[in-house]
Amino acid sequence: MRRAAALLILLVSAVAHADTSQCTVTEILASNEKKGVDPGLAKLKAKLTKPPLSSFDTFKLVGEKNLATERQKPASTPLAYGNLTLLYKDRMAAQGGRARLRFGVDVDDKHGHRQVSTVVVFDSGDEVIIGGQPFEGKTYILALGCSAP
Repeated sequence: MRRAAALLILLVSAVAHADTSQCTVTEILASNEKKGVDPGLAKLKAKLTKPPLSSFDTFKLVGEKNLATERQKPASTPLAYGNLTLLYKDRMAAQGGRARLRFGVDVDDKHGHRQVSTVVVFDSGDEVIIGGQPFEGKTYILALGCSAP
C-alpha cells in the first residue's frame, strides 16, 4: 500500500511539472547593412548565419521577453511588432535525452491582424526561428526557446 501511494505521488508530481514551461522570446530585425550580429544575439549566431537566414548580414536585437506557459492555456505578451500568443500544446517523448515540445504560435501586427499562425515542435532547451515579416524597412524575426522539466 505504501509503495502504491509513493508511486502515485511521484506520478502526480511528474505530471504537474510537465504542465508548465519557461519560454524566452527574442525579437530580431534582419537586414543587409553589413553590421554583423548584435552581441546580444551571440547564443543564436549559429542559427542566424545558416540558410535561409544567411541571406542577411545584419541581425539586431530588438527585445527579449520571458514568458511562463501552462499546458493548453494561452499566454500572451506584447512585442515591438504587435502581440504574441503561445499555446503550450504538448510535451512529447524525449529524443536524444531531451523532451520535444509542441507549441501553437500566433503573431499579430500592431493593428491586430494575424500575420503568423503555426505549430512548431522543437527540443526542450532549444530555439526555433519564426517570422520573416517586413517591419520598419527590415525583416522581423522571432526566436522562441522553451524549456520544460
